[in-house]
Amino acid sequence: MPISYFDLVLILIIAGFGLFGLWFGLVHTLGSLIGTVAGVYLASRYYEPVANWLVTTTGWGENFSKTLIFVIAFFIINRLVGVVFWILDKILGLITHLPFINSINRMLGLAFGLLEGSIVLGITFYFISKFPFGDHLVAWMADSKVVPPLINLASILWPLIPEAIKLIQTNLPEGIAKITNNIPTSITDKIPGLK
Repeated sequence: MPISYFDLVLILIIAGFGLFGLWFGLVHTLGSLIGTVAGVYLASRYYEPVANWLVTTTGWGENFSKTLIFVIAFFIINRLVGVVFWILDKILGLITHLPFINSINRMLGLAFGLLEGSIVLGITFYFISKFPFGDHLVAWMADSKVVPPLINLASILWPLIPEAIKLIQTNLPEGIAKITNNIPTSITDKIPGLK
């Protein structure tokens, strides 16, 4: 079966993270990866009050608001940690620009960039699977050959995600729960531990 356009876009996004790592090197990319972990940890603990405020202020759907605020908080935290490591990278710049060390720095940056891109997308799809807000997106995720391995890889960060998010299906209104119950049969059968 040929690769879907959705999977192709995901692969290109991951490749973009890899090129980012290749360009900026290990220190900067490692900082970005640490920012990803910190972003998941902090955003998953503090997104809900802002999301509830957004729902009452704008009237937007609860799932959409929670997903939007989580992604925004995650991105801001990730970038702030990335800036700290960018400064550290500039301080260590004299060492990392030596010819042999520069090549190692960039190759390790590529590897960590690919890892970061995969984890970012995996966590995003895990969160979307818990707060579905679009039938088309859910269908694309269910048909994807790339999404299940991404969620599986991102499972290394699941201990950082609060239990409230992991068990959200029990708190969803009945209509949303029906949509969510379809997700495990199409996505989580491929991913141990997501049920």
